[in-house]
Amino acid sequence: MSSSARGSAIKTTTYVHGKLPGAVPVLGHLPVLARDPARFLGRLHAYGDLVEIRLGTYRLVVPCHPELLRQVYADDRTFDKGGPIYGRFREILGNGLPTCAHADHRRQRRMLQPEFRPERLAAYAEVMSREAALLAGSWRHGEVVDVFPACYRFTLRVVTRTLLGTEVPDALAERLQHSFETAFAGALRRLWMLPAGPGYRRAVRTLRQTVADLVRDHRAHGPGRTDLLAGLVAARDEDGSTLSDAELHDQVVAMLLAGTETTASQLSWTLRLLTAHPEALAAVRAEVDAVLPDGRPAGWGDLPRLSATTRVLTEALRLYPPGWVLLRTCARGTELGGRVLPRGSQVLVSPYVAHHNPRIFADPDRFDPDRWLPERAAALPRWGFAGFANGPRQCLGADYARAEAAIALATLLARWHPAPAPGRRADDRPMRLTTVLRPQRLHLRMFDRGRSRPTVDGN
Repeated sequence: MSSSARGSAIKTTTYVHGKLPGAVPVLGHLPVLARDPARFLGRLHAYGDLVEIRLGTYRLVVPCHPELLRQVYADDRTFDKGGPIYGRFREILGNGLPTCAHADHRRQRRMLQPEFRPERLAAYAEVMSREAALLAGSWRHGEVVDVFPACYRFTLRVVTRTLLGTEVPDALAERLQHSFETAFAGALRRLWMLPAGPGYRRAVRTLRQTVADLVRDHRAHGPGRTDLLAGLVAARDEDGSTLSDAELHDQVVAMLLAGTETTASQLSWTLRLLTAHPEALAAVRAEVDAVLPDGRPAGWGDLPRLSATTRVLTEALRLYPPGWVLLRTCARGTELGGRVLPRGSQVLVSPYVAHHNPRIFADPDRFDPDRWLPERAAALPRWGFAGFANGPRQCLGADYARAEAAIALATLLARWHPAPAPGRRADDRPMRLTTVLRPQRLHLRMFDRGRSRPTVDGN
């Protein structure tokens, strides 16, 4: 075959470039994004495979095609974390694993990886089971529960006990949650050249001082500890170097954020979806009853048999990915989908955009846990789902989070039947311009399954 014939046989893809209309002077698309982020992101795929948007003075491109997502996720050297946007968040999180640039990422990940081996996860799962049982035992029959704060306190107790080997009082949990929310809200306002608000600096100081106190208390207990932070203190890189005190501090801050709001959000959305889809709730409840016939809390060894539970959690993660936007900066000039991107160009990779793209997921707005049955999931595009990001920057704690969510959900549903709370409005829209996609308000009435046999609507 001639070279010209071989060349003609090569298939090339022509990507559609688009530009989102409706930008206003100075603010760009920020007003509509602020009003309803989910609606804004959910329609981007309709404008092409690579769509340009404007947020304030920043121009960003959003890849919507699986192949373009693959290029960005896989090449973390070119599509790096950095630039003015990440600079704002580093004021809060420091240079920990979620925010560090490529130059630091490989070293940090190598040193943290051993603490997330299966045998370590099995030990963490014991803490998850105990805390899930405590959460399940804290409610009363017929009580109306404010779901996200309850899930947040659970995840914070788990992460502090596995990370630091200590328990966190509810008052401290509330202070940390409020400080994270205030700090990130202020960072977002500063990003759009607005005043951060009077509480921003105080919230950042509170976070950093609280973490410093926790780490100092941890060190004061001396050697012999087996928690995650003890493993990080003892970690050695290939050249024998250790994590500095500043690096340890930044990792703790990052883990407190990544290990709390994300899983709390996933659990909250899952409970919300199950109350709206009684057939899915019945299927998970039947599985939980078979796996946990004695009502004990779920554990590490139960996870392989909780397949329906896992599918429901994964589908909730698809519909409402906590990490709904991931920002990347071009560390060097490159090309993406036929568009030249100079060094410093901003790329917005959104799991929400991909997860709601009908070219990737059929009927994307429908809650369908069975799309994660093995035979159906195998047909999905490899790079379409990014509940825990993807590629070299995929969340190091993904298996930790999956285990925690499954253990918690199974343990709660073994005892409780969740139902909508009469007179309490459940709002499906996410909170505005927050770093984690979560329900604005979600109140559910919990019925003790041992005291009543509620129908699917909770009556």
